[in-house]
Amino acid sequence: MTKLGRLTQRVTVAVLWLTVMASAAHAHGGIAGPDELGPPVITSVVLGVACYWAVLLWPSRRENDAPKVNRVTRRAVR
Repeated sequence: MTKLGRLTQRVTVAVLWLTVMASAAHAHGGIAGPDELGPPVITSVVLGVACYWAVLLWPSRRENDAPKVNRVTRRAVR
C-alpha cells in the first residue's frame, strides 16, 4: 500500500471514530453542542499536528567530536 493510501485510510478511520464517538456521546447527553465543542477540538487537533511535526522534523543530535572518516582512510584501516 502506498503512503497516500495509508494516510487516506488512517484519516478515514480517525474521522469515522470521532463521528461515532461524538454522536454516541451527544445522544446520551454527555457532550456539549458543536458551538461549545468546536473550538477546543480544533485547537487540540492543531496543537497535536504541530507537536507531531515539531518532533518529526527536530534535528537529530550530531556528534561533532567524532573524527570524520573518508573512504580512503577506511580502506587503509581494514
